[in-house]
Order: sequence, then C-alpha cells, then structure tokens
Amino acid sequence: MKTNLSFALLACLALQFTSLSTSGQLSIGNTQFKTIKAAFAHRDEASWLDLSGQGLTELPDSLFALISIQYLDLSKNHLESIPARIKELKKLKYLVLSYNEIKQLPGEIKELKLLQSLYLDHNRNLEIDQAIIVLAELPSLKTLSLAGDNISVVPQSITKVKRLETLDVSDNLISNLPENIPELRKLRVLYINNDAYFNLEKNVRLISKMKNLTELHVENDGLTSVPSNIKDLSRLEYLFLVGNKINELPPEIKQMKHLRFLDVSDNPMPPLLNDDKLDPKLVIRLNRRN
Repeated sequence: MKTNLSFALLACLALQFTSLSTSGQLSIGNTQFKTIKAAFAHRDEASWLDLSGQGLTELPDSLFALISIQYLDLSKNHLESIPARIKELKKLKYLVLSYNEIKQLPGEIKELKLLQSLYLDHNRNLEIDQAIIVLAELPSLKTLSLAGDNISVVPQSITKVKRLETLDVSDNLISNLPENIPELRKLRVLYINNDAYFNLEKNVRLISKMKNLTELHVENDGLTSVPSNIKDLSRLEYLFLVGNKINELPPEIKQMKHLRFLDVSDNPMPPLLNDDKLDPKLVIRLNRRN
C-alpha cells in the first residue's frame, strides 16, 4: 500500500478516469469529454471528476450541478477554502483536497452523509482542531489523511471521528500519539511515515491497546533499531519499517504470532535472517523489487 493515501487511491482509480488536462479535457467514468460544457450534458451520470493541478483558486458554481459525483479530486490547486455549496454533492464518497492551502473546512461538509474517504494532506495551514470538529459529524467517514499538515501534536479530539478505519499522520512532527487514541476502536491501518520525531518504543504501549489495528506503517522515520517491546503489538498482521536504519530484528519479533507480512526494505539488513527468530509462514520483504 502506498504511503501517501491520496496517491494510493488515485492509482487504484487510474483506469476509471483521466485528469482534466491543460487543454480542458475532462474524463468522467470511461467517457472522455473535450470540454467541461460537454461533460455537463451528461451530469446525471457523471460520477468521477478529476480537477487536480488546474491552478484553481476557487471552485466554479457549475461544479455543483454535477449532483451524481461520487469521486472528486481537487488536489494540487491553490484553494484556501471550500464553499458551503459542497453540501450539494450529496452522493460524494471520496474527496481529495491534498496539496492546497485550505485553512478551515466549512461546517456544511458534515451534510455529506455518504463521504467515506477524505484526503486533507499537505494543507500546511489547516486548523486541525476546527477540521476535526467538523469531521466528527460525518457518519460514514472511514479514511482520513492529515499527512504533511504541519502537526506536532495529534489532538485528543481525533477520537471523536469514531468510525475511522484508516488514519495517515505521516510527514509531520509527531513524537507521541495522544493517550486516548485507543478510543479509535475501529482503526485498522495507521501511517506514521517520514517523521524523525516519532518514538516507536514509547508509543508501543498505546498502539498495543488499539484492538483492531492490523497494519502499521513506520517508514523513513530514522529508526536505528526495532524495540524489544514490539512484541506487545501481538495483533498486527502487516508491519512496514521501510527506509529506516535497522540492521537486525530483535528476537522478540517471533512473539508476534499474527504477523503475516514484514517489510524492511531499504534498511541495512543482512541478506539472510536468522530463521529461528521468525515464523516460517511470515513473508519478509528485504527489497522492494521483490
């Protein structure tokens, strides 16, 4: 799974739509239109819309006529705000707002009752506390990316977004998770990549209390070793330690009975590991080309 969630989603959808190009082409579903005007002629069927990288500073009113949109990508623009009219896109399930200049979310976004995935990554001026207050009102939200949002402390209010299953707080300055993070009882996947401040050993205690967490990404965090208390993450099935400075695995890792996949690519690991430490059923990736 790609570290940045927005890129992972875009890759999965690549065959279903094509970005709005500099020539003004728009692709919705598998049908390509040369002009936005032509796309609106099919607005009742339009479900996929990619407006990424178009230099937008505001959203055109005509966008909100596409009432059947389910996936909307507005990433890599210059948006500082999202209009209240976003609530009119009631069928929206995926909203990508990555790499903008958004400071606050409109309260009206809570009316998007079907919204499952929201990518707010790399909006460095985003008011996280205000955003979480709004997001807590979304009944279907399962995936949230706050990567690269200049966060040094994950607010305790994050647990109000109760239905989260995937959370990405990579590319920030986080050293410790909030004490109440185990209250995210549905969380299954957690990304804390590209964060030299993150202390895995100190955070194992909290992570181990997250009963449904099965996948953890701690990649490119400058780890020089895997702490012995990693064994306390006994429910983990997938562990990604890519791009650190790890040269050996602790014997305690063999106590992680549910671990199915371990990625230690781009670490100074020896080509052969001591087999008696590990379950023979465990898949270990030492090189990303494998």
